[in-house]
Amino acid sequence: MKIEIATTKDLNILHKLIQKQFLEHEIDYEDDQLKSAIDQMLTNDSLGFFLIAKEKNQSLGFAVISFAWTLEHGGKSAWLDELYVLPEHRNAGIGSAIVDRLFIEAKEKGCLAVDLEVESDHRRAENLYVRKGFQKLDRSRWAQRI
Repeated sequence: MKIEIATTKDLNILHKLIQKQFLEHEIDYEDDQLKSAIDQMLTNDSLGFFLIAKEKNQSLGFAVISFAWTLEHGGKSAWLDELYVLPEHRNAGIGSAIVDRLFIEAKEKGCLAVDLEVESDHRRAENLYVRKGFQKLDRSRWAQRI
């Protein structure tokens, strides 16, 4: 298995994987808006980057990392927006390997920290992040679409 930084040639692969993830997690989205957002990030590396786990030309999972500038971390931070492994490939260390590569790439791109959120009932994801050294913060994330 190899984990690569995605390029514009991976647009359709990422689009299909993210659609699967959003369907599994019952996340509402506008498909044209999703594809446009993927394309914009692939063509503008100041926004962030995608990682794709592949084996024998088959995509197994991905991560989406967006950049933010935070005073709390003293500068550029990586936001792990999405991490997803196809159900049939889970429990094989793919998510863990993606996070390891994320740390390397984020540091090389000048990030001082990695932030993320986990659904309150997603214990499996929490276990992964605890193993990787993340600390749970006593906060709630809020959002308003505009």
